[in-house]
Amino acid sequence: MSNGLIFSRCLRAVTAVIGLAALGSGPVYADAGGQHGDHKAMEPMMLSAEGKNVVKALEGYASAVESGNIDEVEKYVVADEGFTSLEGASMDQGWASYRKHMGAEMPMFKDMRYEFSNIQPFVSGDLAYATLDYVMDFTIESDRFEGGKHELSMKGKGTMVLSKAGDAWKIRHVHTAREQAKRSGSGSNPH
Repeated sequence: MSNGLIFSRCLRAVTAVIGLAALGSGPVYADAGGQHGDHKAMEPMMLSAEGKNVVKALEGYASAVESGNIDEVEKYVVADEGFTSLEGASMDQGWASYRKHMGAEMPMFKDMRYEFSNIQPFVSGDLAYATLDYVMDFTIESDRFEGGKHELSMKGKGTMVLSKAGDAWKIRHVHTAREQAKRSGSGSNPH
């Protein structure tokens, strides 16, 4: 199956899940009253059993990334050509590409902290997606940096698409967007 066909099917699945959520399954979290651009936490409401399982899978994925063990990460994803990842404008098509990308980076990351918060799952049948906030702090050890180390701290937003495989939720698509540093005089509109 071609990469374009796989990506097209994944995109159709995402569109279907979003459409189903909009038609009535609704969010499992409600807005705490913030305006667009506010970064207030969402207030938890009713979370279905499957919504809880999606949150558990995402938290497991974050812990696996934090561990630095790519084999642990693989337990939480669809480990085939149907997996996609977008980091900003960069794309990995298929698990092999993502594994190669992360496998090269993860050994350089020391003192890693990778956490999700404000996870808002939407579940419809065997498909789900979740929006979330993430924080990632780590030190890169490499002779490319003065002193051999460089500390990084970043945060941003993410969307994860999951599909059910047996009794487990597996991540099919990851999209993260790093929050840009605030510029003085830029106002409150994030766009």
